[in-house]
Amino acid sequence: MRRDIEIITEAYDQPHRTGAVINDTGSNLVIRWKQLHEGDSKETLYEIDMDKKTGVAAIKRSGEIRSEMTFDTVKRTKGFFHTAYGVIEMDIETEYINMPSVLSEKFEISYRLLNGEDIQKNVFTVKFL
Repeated sequence: MRRDIEIITEAYDQPHRTGAVINDTGSNLVIRWKQLHEGDSKETLYEIDMDKKTGVAAIKRSGEIRSEMTFDTVKRTKGFFHTAYGVIEMDIETEYINMPSVLSEKFEISYRLLNGEDIQKNVFTVKFL
């Protein structure tokens, strides 16, 4: 199914609106969209895959900068950012993951990226419009 979404994250100054393809198989929720970032010459493809049985979510970014992040509220996971300067690896601590429901039309992940002493907190939201 195709739906309009709004991406809200502390990484952007303002929310980003776009169209997305959503596939809910019952066991997995998959959300895919494209986005053009400032300074990029090509669109970036994003994919969120939420395993409803395990509660683990993964976000993959394909484009000039690629990344793979796994979110699990039970244990610390890893994130990988593939840049022109090499791969940057970070630990991820997931605080919570909220699935869309009749009470809320959004998918939300609250997490912290840990890189040595540096900690970056973020709440990543996909709001269905």
